[in-house]
Amino acid sequence: MDSERSWVDALEAGAFAERRADADAAAAPEDLARTMAELSRYFYAADDAADACARVVEACTGLVEGCTHAAVSLTTGGRVSTPATTGPEATALEELEQEIGEGPCLQAIRDERNFAVRDLAADPRWPRYGPAAARRGVRSMVACRLFADARTIGALNVFGARVDAFDEADQDRITVLAAHAAVAIDAARTRANLQEAIRSRQVIGEAIGILKERYAISSATAFDRLATASQQLNIKLRAIAEHLAQEPERRDRPVRRTGGGPRR
Repeated sequence: MDSERSWVDALEAGAFAERRADADAAAAPEDLARTMAELSRYFYAADDAADACARVVEACTGLVEGCTHAAVSLTTGGRVSTPATTGPEATALEELEQEIGEGPCLQAIRDERNFAVRDLAADPRWPRYGPAAARRGVRSMVACRLFADARTIGALNVFGARVDAFDEADQDRITVLAAHAAVAIDAARTRANLQEAIRSRQVIGEAIGILKERYAISSATAFDRLATASQQLNIKLRAIAEHLAQEPERRDRPVRRTGGGPRR
């Protein structure tokens, strides 16, 4: 228990590199399982999905011997973004892959499988990305699919500075780490969606209350008015409701007229 707790203590303190020596000590299956269980709880305690991703990439540098950089890429509505990396170099590598349109990360997401690259400079599968990444000082890479409930939600990407930096044990460790990471990230997304739904329901309910009081109409009629305004203005219903709820109460004011026509 002291060993597994020290991993999380080191993560929380930012002393990730110092824990690399313990990675070999945790090579036994039962030790690795305990370490992963503790890291899983650490990931799950994240404030949101971005925080969970940040915790995952930081854990990679301490748990995987050959890791020099790491990144998490996520899919949202068919688009791929990178919410967390270990630093500017990893960010540049992810941006390079997006710019070129090929690479292990994108392939892992598209094909829903993992990719281990011994030498990026010589791998024929990515003729443009591989040499470009090698020129940036990265020679090895593991792109591990992140999935939850059979849904691919992204990829965990681990980079190494030397050729063949990750052996089978390292790849297994990354795979297990990715499995725990995916559960935590997906849970964080689900929590965020639920919180957003609750906030939307609250603000829409408030707007309905304002319309009911202002125009002496029923809840159903008030909701219909909001929905109609949303469709006509092509603005989300929640945005309409927020605007209505945030505007100050209007008081009857005398209407200025320039002519003497009838008041309508």
